[in-house]
Amino acid sequence: MKKPFIVLGIYEVHNASACLMIDGKIIAASHEERFSKIKNDVGMPIKAAKFCMSYANIKPKDIDKVVLSNDSFNKNGVANILLKRPALYSIDDWIIENKKYWKNKLLHNKKNPQHYFDIMQGKKKLRSISHYYDLKNFSFNVSDKKFIQEFNEIRKKTVSKYLGIKKDKIEFLEHFICHHYHAYYSSPYRGKKVVVAHLEGDGGKFNNAVSIPTKRGLKILAGSKTADIGRLYQWVTLILGMRPYHDEYKVMGLAPYATNKEVLKSLKVFQNLFKLTKNKMAITYKAKPKDLYFTISEMLKGNRFDGIAGALQITLEQIVIKWLSSVQKKTKRKILCYGGGVAMNVKANGKLNQINGFKNIFVPISPSDETNAIGACYYATEQHFLRNNLNPDKIKPLISPYLGPELDDKDLLKKIKKFKKGKKIKLINNFKNNQVINYLMKGKVIGRASGRAEFGQRALGNRSIIANPLIKGIEDKINFKIKYRDFWMPFCPTILKEKSHQIIINRKNNLCEFMTTSFDVKKDISDKLNAGIHHGDKTMRPQILDKKTNKDFYQLIEVLYKKTKVPIILNTSLNLHRKPMATDLDDIFDILKNSDLDGMIINNKFLIIERDEK
Repeated sequence: MKKPFIVLGIYEVHNASACLMIDGKIIAASHEERFSKIKNDVGMPIKAAKFCMSYANIKPKDIDKVVLSNDSFNKNGVANILLKRPALYSIDDWIIENKKYWKNKLLHNKKNPQHYFDIMQGKKKLRSISHYYDLKNFSFNVSDKKFIQEFNEIRKKTVSKYLGIKKDKIEFLEHFICHHYHAYYSSPYRGKKVVVAHLEGDGGKFNNAVSIPTKRGLKILAGSKTADIGRLYQWVTLILGMRPYHDEYKVMGLAPYATNKEVLKSLKVFQNLFKLTKNKMAITYKAKPKDLYFTISEMLKGNRFDGIAGALQITLEQIVIKWLSSVQKKTKRKILCYGGGVAMNVKANGKLNQINGFKNIFVPISPSDETNAIGACYYATEQHFLRNNLNPDKIKPLISPYLGPELDDKDLLKKIKKFKKGKKIKLINNFKNNQVINYLMKGKVIGRASGRAEFGQRALGNRSIIANPLIKGIEDKINFKIKYRDFWMPFCPTILKEKSHQIIINRKNNLCEFMTTSFDVKKDISDKLNAGIHHGDKTMRPQILDKKTNKDFYQLIEVLYKKTKVPIILNTSLNLHRKPMATDLDDIFDILKNSDLDGMIINNKFLIIERDEK
């Protein structure tokens, strides 16, 4: 019997993740944050990798390749990892780093210090920051070349030590390449009609690039390192008093509420920053500012917060549409697969439908950096196929997003016993969907934790908070009693695939199974919805659910549809603000203790909490 080809993909930075693939099929994938309970956790994702291997029943000797995203890290790159900067930095930390390091480097051209690790009290902070890396003899006080070599060796030793995999099976892959492989191979599209593009903050050699599939794998056609629209978005998030790497989506959500007058005022600051490269295949600066924090902050003085958000969003949409329109004209390709961190911006993704030359546009699940673990697996598998004269077009697309841990409920009764003190609760075993939907029809909000957890940053039904979006005041109830989010932020829906044409305008019939694109909503529906829609521009970011993907969730929504005549349910992530999405029973009961949720589906059980309405 032929041995299967098994590859483990690993990503270590923002929302560190792991993925295990066998013969081109993803068997398991998850994020370190789901185990460490640190939102957007950073560092070698050993717990996530161990889960993947355990779930697939794979021993270390069975693995053919371990592919780590990012072929190298410079001194600031390592400082970013060691400080767990995207996960742990406060707003004050970001401001201090800018004042003490970036201001001197970018505005005053000072070459020293070469990194911000010491300025941000790195050694002191490492006493309370947990890492798997062995840093005993590691020093920043070496040449750049030696530094990169030494940290790469530490990375290999870490994988070998904690996962038991031989070092000669471990290799590194350029960051941006992972985005291309994830965007292409996780899609259902293959061949000569496809062009792949990505756009992000920092991708190594390129932070935006274009590639096409060939008989010898993906071929990079063009790219640039100066497509800094993602970085601009990050620093304007800080200028607006919010946390980079966490709150960019809040800026996007705020944008539609701005008036034209305020948008035009701030647009003067942004509109001349970017242009296309000479070959019209990438984005670069038209007029590069000295930096994107102090300089832009000074230029925006006196401008309203909502106008800034609106102008920033328009700037992003305009340059992305200009770029990808040019890519389509240059390549003549009819299908776009689009990834990278900027592709998390669903508002901009929705505007891509304006590009007439593309017949279909595909944005993969969670296209930000966490899926580089998936892209690394696809790359190694493609190379294996090519070496063995196999057709890489046969590599399987990603069908199911439910790649994480199963929900183990064996201790449920113990948890309930501890939780129920002073509360009126009821547990229904083997519940009927009607019992849940009747509860939602009363304006109740419940959680749904069932089966395997979804991969990525968006709830797709198995770790979700659900409600009836037609109920008046339901959005405020979730915002102020459960999620504790900013008042302007909308919630997203799940809609039934067969009925989606009743809800949204999707002229290209683009796939949107993973909440990666926004759509305009038909007026007769938007008039009915009190939630599940962005009230500022009447768009929504839906999960378009195929019954084959999640039958139980689909059937639950069908019952609600029979009651409301609208095939839609409100669906937001099962977590508290600033905490990772729930994975296990501990997470679920932490949410129940610290919110006003009215109930929880836990596999085949329905826990009802009778709360006094205030």
